[in-house]
Amino acid sequence: MPLELAPLAPSRVRDGIGSQATNSANALQAAQPAQPTQPVRTAHAIVSAALPQFVSHPLTRHYPRRVAVPRAGELHLWRFRCEWLPVPAQESDVWLSKGERERARLHPNSALRKRFVSARVVTRWIVANLFDCEPRAVDLQDDGNEKLRARHPHDGRGITIDIADAGIWIVIGIASATLGLNVVVPSPGAALDETPEGSRRRARYGSLSNALRYAPVDVDLDLLSGDAAVCALDLAEHGRWHVLDLPMSGKIRAAVALAQPVTQVHAVGWPKALVFGESSA
Repeated sequence: MPLELAPLAPSRVRDGIGSQATNSANALQAAQPAQPTQPVRTAHAIVSAALPQFVSHPLTRHYPRRVAVPRAGELHLWRFRCEWLPVPAQESDVWLSKGERERARLHPNSALRKRFVSARVVTRWIVANLFDCEPRAVDLQDDGNEKLRARHPHDGRGITIDIADAGIWIVIGIASATLGLNVVVPSPGAALDETPEGSRRRARYGSLSNALRYAPVDVDLDLLSGDAAVCALDLAEHGRWHVLDLPMSGKIRAAVALAQPVTQVHAVGWPKALVFGESSA
């Protein structure tokens, strides 16, 4: 039987500033009388899609030459430690917008503040290279949950950007279509008996939930439990989505959901031993 899962809270680079407001809003909502909800149509799998071509690029301060603005079917993935920056910290600090600097200043957690700044600096560097402009000139449209959009200043092409916390890593995904990243990292207090399959299923569902902005979706768990690294799902009124497992080390499980088929992935910062079906850049 299909099982409706509550939207997961993915491991993400968040500022945490709005937690009190969120708790208050949840309390207010709980006090209101329950409203009838429309039933959600069941999602079903379409097909186990073909594995996309992975192109591996080393992570250096020199932007990879072959990584251009993603076209339909292309996905860019970046993985780096939060200490890594493409330029010295003093130079990158001026790249941030006034709003980003204010969020960083007000962040109550110094470790997460550092991750937020690092993620935004690297994101601006990536987009500046894609759009051939200065990092400080990049206009990032932010929804407050690390899902960003940017539009090319000359030809109007748009890209969607998602950022996820992956333990010691930060992962950035970029595509021309809507996407959602989710990473499941073992942590104290987590279910000790959770199997790798269970973690992978959570990562896949979390990527769908994040891409849909946490809309309730009735998904048969069996559809998220297959061995195939990529599959296509028909989510009824939510449309067709493609879910791809990301190669991660150890017990970390990650997935990305996109609103289009994926034929090629440019993976920057992944060891070749982790990237399946890869070809060297």
